[in-house]
Amino acid sequence: ISTGSPATTVTWMRNGQQLSLNDTYKLIQTVTDRRLSTYNNIFVIKAASSDIIGHTYSCTVINAFGTVSKALTAFTPPTVTISPHETPTAGESFSLTCTVNLAEGDYIVGDSGSPVQWKGPDGASIKSTLQVMTNTYISTLEFNPVRTTHGGEYICQATSTAGTIMDAANIIIQIPPPTLTMSRDPDASTTLRHGDSLTLTCTIQLDEAVDSDVVVTGRLQGQAGMSSNVVARSGNVYEIVLYIPSLRATPSETCICTADVGPGPGVEFIQSSELQTNSLNIIVELSVDISVSYTPPPGFTPGPNEYRAASGPVR
Repeated sequence: ISTGSPATTVTWMRNGQQLSLNDTYKLIQTVTDRRLSTYNNIFVIKAASSDIIGHTYSCTVINAFGTVSKALTAFTPPTVTISPHETPTAGESFSLTCTVNLAEGDYIVGDSGSPVQWKGPDGASIKSTLQVMTNTYISTLEFNPVRTTHGGEYICQATSTAGTIMDAANIIIQIPPPTLTMSRDPDASTTLRHGDSLTLTCTIQLDEAVDSDVVVTGRLQGQAGMSSNVVARSGNVYEIVLYIPSLRATPSETCICTADVGPGPGVEFIQSSELQTNSLNIIVELSVDISVSYTPPPGFTPGPNEYRAASGPVR
């Protein structure tokens, strides 16, 4: 925009050389205020980007009282890249890095305190650490640890004199396998016998970094195909309880608990855990009571040898 009285003339230059208006370079000039001799000057360049990038264009406005020039160097837009694009496991340390590369002579504009900006899945700005090198900005988001609620789309954005550009990455969080613990009541110090009752409990412990709505699927299998898949929850601890009212004798039997964890209804950016298995062996003894009694006939008095035979081992 040029303003001056008397009226001004406008000249465009490329790298210090005056440009002739032709099919490649065209000036569109409109009057915005004739009284003040105010003109809106639009310079249109119809050329390949390789003929534009890296060159300095200047606008010189002249009237009888002086000359004013403004220059602009055309740069390629910055490149913005987020890495890595992978699936971290909840509970681990994880970082996202955004690398901004600028063309020679280009520079970041905007907020000097946060030249590279991050936005999280909720659209809010996120603080990051920044490393600045020649023509390169490296911004890092640290997650210590990464949690299932960290899953979602992350956007990194930077603005230079050449324009604004951004990159996005969808981070999917892997649910770690749960920890399974088997226990019994009565405990292992008690000998189990045929006909006894037994309560088996499988405790499913989730990592504390699993803080999204999840679904735990489990199954506890005992004797003779008896099983339970009723899961009770207390925080990040889940339990499956199986009551066996009457055990049958067995030299050894394996009771098995299996469980996995998946995202709850409508929960995105979470990947189900691997199936986990734990087992407990039980031994149930066959209990048989045998008693032997002997009643001598009336009037019978055993001699010394007969007495010893009667009171000795039964053959």
